[in-house]
Amino acid sequence: MTTIGDVLMVFGAIALISLTLFCSMILFTLLLPARAAKMAHQLDNATGKTIAIGAGIFIPILSVIFILAAIPSPLTKGIALLLAMAFLGCAALGGAGLTRLACDRLRSASDNQSLGMLPATTRAAALVVGAINIPLFGWFFLAPLLLFASVGSFAHGFLNHRVPVTPWEHNKS
Repeated sequence: MTTIGDVLMVFGAIALISLTLFCSMILFTLLLPARAAKMAHQLDNATGKTIAIGAGIFIPILSVIFILAAIPSPLTKGIALLLAMAFLGCAALGGAGLTRLACDRLRSASDNQSLGMLPATTRAAALVVGAINIPLFGWFFLAPLLLFASVGSFAHGFLNHRVPVTPWEHNKS
């Protein structure tokens, strides 16, 4: 039997996770513009490959986290928690590429091309976070799909050392 406290805790956790994700996507997109542009380019040109790479990384790491969390030692549970936090941090860094891709699409879709980088980035992050908060469809389809895309773009953007020359230039087509 659930109480109102349990329900409020779940809604509070969803709200705080969403706010943290929103802010980190904006922060990483603005602080790492060259990497975000590189990840956005990878997501735009090889979407299926990027999602497949993300799923290929996600499934083994999730298995290791579950195995470590199932061992009754507090040390291994702590290691599992740290591994999960590090993995989600890497996924948030990869979310900068997803935000940058949505930002570029928003800027190219604006009528007079006068939408600045900060407003476009903020709107793009809000669209991504808002989409994954849609009940059922967002939670069980979009959130895993965007998580795989974020992890795959992180693997491409941070493990490959080539960096684009003009990070804030968006597509004119």
